[in-house]
Amino acid sequence: MRILIADDDEQYCLALKKYLEKKRDCQISLAYDGDEARHCIESNIYDVVLIDCEMPRCSGIDLIRVIKKENPQAKIIMVSGYQGIGEDFAKCAGVTEFLRKPFAIQTIDDILTRYEA
Repeated sequence: MRILIADDDEQYCLALKKYLEKKRDCQISLAYDGDEARHCIESNIYDVVLIDCEMPRCSGIDLIRVIKKENPQAKIIMVSGYQGIGEDFAKCAGVTEFLRKPFAIQTIDDILTRYEA
């Protein structure tokens, strides 16, 4: 499974990558802002893209359009700590899953297990 984690919180990205690499057989790319994420999406094929809603240089919402164009088969998991953004909004925007920060890291592994089934 190929996964892109795009979030401006570098420590969060690294911790999630380390956790997932221990739990499953996957290739994980990291992007720390929206421009890096867009470049990754336009250059690679991902099974899952995990994006923060708010990032510098390009928001997660803007990235949804890029993902749908470049990787239409990818499952999109959007995460946000902002109270003004909720699951209904995210689903309307085209994401597969929405998680509010903070969440248990095990939640991501549970979601990926469902996608593999």
